[in-house]
Amino acid sequence: MQDSLFTAQSGESSETLEEINDELLRRAKSLPQFKDRVFIFGEGPMRAKAAVVGESPGPPDVDSGRPFMGPAGQMLDRILGSVGLARADCYLTNTVKIICQGDEITPEWLSLFTPYLHRELAVVRPRLVLSFGNTPTRALLRTKKPISQLRGEFQDYEGTPLMPTFNPAYLLRDPTKKREVWEDMKKIRARLASTQNDS
Repeated sequence: MQDSLFTAQSGESSETLEEINDELLRRAKSLPQFKDRVFIFGEGPMRAKAAVVGESPGPPDVDSGRPFMGPAGQMLDRILGSVGLARADCYLTNTVKIICQGDEITPEWLSLFTPYLHRELAVVRPRLVLSFGNTPTRALLRTKKPISQLRGEFQDYEGTPLMPTFNPAYLLRDPTKKREVWEDMKKIRARLASTQNDS
């Protein structure tokens, strides 16, 4: 059944997000460390103007069952709004689908969650990807390089432009990085403007 995923042309997928999420949930819930965890899955339109990928949900996401809520979500809304993007234009998701501390995310966790993230984005097929922080950037680009080395330059993700930048939650802790994120977002705005006629 998965063969079709690997034989599909140009990154297209015949799966649905529901199928991917159900499979991940079944697999994760069979493991003791994930059995009692709350899972927060991605949301947003297919063929979104941008896919926004973070590290993991935060505590404010549990109440609504939606990603990027609370102070980090408000910061994200401001970042997107600065270049004319609304939350509704974007597909929002996280690499790891459960609330956790960054140091909980082991290589074993990533080996579970990362393949599902790739499959998720193959279904959504966004125009570009915004990768917020080390965890999603390393997972998507299959690299060990830190975000500080990669941010600010478009990378190629399966034929889709990917911009790595700092996570909104990190900006709340270190507001001095806002200027760099703004520079990165100006490049996003220019890229979206240049592809406007392609839709």
